[in-house]
Amino acid sequence: MSAHGDAYPVDLKPLHTFGLQAWAKALHTISTTSDLVRYADSLQQGRAALLLGEGSNTVFVREVNDLTVWKMALTGKQYLGCDGVHHHLRVMAGENWHNLVEWTIQQGWGGLENLALIPGSVGAGPVQNIGAYGVELKDRVRTVQVYELQTRTFQTLDLTACEFAYRESVFKQSGKGRWVITAVDFALPVQWVPILHYGDLSRRVADLGVVSPLNVLKAVSDIRTEKLPDPVVLGNSGSFFKNPLVAVEQFESLKLAHPQLVHFPAEGGLVKLAAGWLIEQCGLKGAIEQSVGVYERQALILVNHGAGQGAHLLSLIERIQQAVQARFGVHLDAEPNLIAD
Repeated sequence: MSAHGDAYPVDLKPLHTFGLQAWAKALHTISTTSDLVRYADSLQQGRAALLLGEGSNTVFVREVNDLTVWKMALTGKQYLGCDGVHHHLRVMAGENWHNLVEWTIQQGWGGLENLALIPGSVGAGPVQNIGAYGVELKDRVRTVQVYELQTRTFQTLDLTACEFAYRESVFKQSGKGRWVITAVDFALPVQWVPILHYGDLSRRVADLGVVSPLNVLKAVSDIRTEKLPDPVVLGNSGSFFKNPLVAVEQFESLKLAHPQLVHFPAEGGLVKLAAGWLIEQCGLKGAIEQSVGVYERQALILVNHGAGQGAHLLSLIERIQQAVQARFGVHLDAEPNLIAD
């Protein structure tokens, strides 16, 4: 390791939670402004590079020997004050997401508890507008702080500029590769209102007694722990497929053919289907493809049983997508960023 945290070559297996074997050319750490400049210089020189947080939303499915990985390590949390309606805080991109959720609850600020135990870093959250149990990141974000690589300037993007949608943002679409997210500014409500309408969350919280941000956090964490395997024990990237959005007409047709169809209301007059339920109905829960498979306790999770390879995972993804398309006429999109070359 050099003074800048470089290593040659780099084993990527421990750097992404799915844990597939892959190697990169080098590893650099972004912990200062000068590191951001170095990253921009590298891109300008045409070097193949990838910005990585905690690797929970990135899966290396092929060898990337010519790739240099830049790991986000900007850390710190700052309370910006209260305007009577919201508590405002700025959190650097390299902070762990779940640690942030716990910290806000400890400070007495509710609002992020439904997003407990989502793996990854704070800076990765806006990219796919993370969400769970009735709350999305966009509901709690005020602005996103970014470094524009072309102009070498720090900028502030408001909610409109971020173009947040279901598991989408400008950072995944038109702005991909334009900015590095350096920090996220949150606005957490002073008058906290619990959001408990998703699944059995309301019952879980009631069983804990008092309805409080801490008990919502505990209930969400318990549910996720029951459903999701620990990536340290069984490699995974959390929910692997997006819940598909369909038009009302298609939903009504599917509902007639499948009365037990699990669904939720969505924005824009669409209906959200439960991808895990669709996969399970295709008989794929617990399915195995070489050393990767569908988690036996939750069909939305794909797992690495220890010796998984990228080709095995790609084959399993295709098998699932084809089965769901054939039975329901619905296409499933993968949530994680699949690094294939």
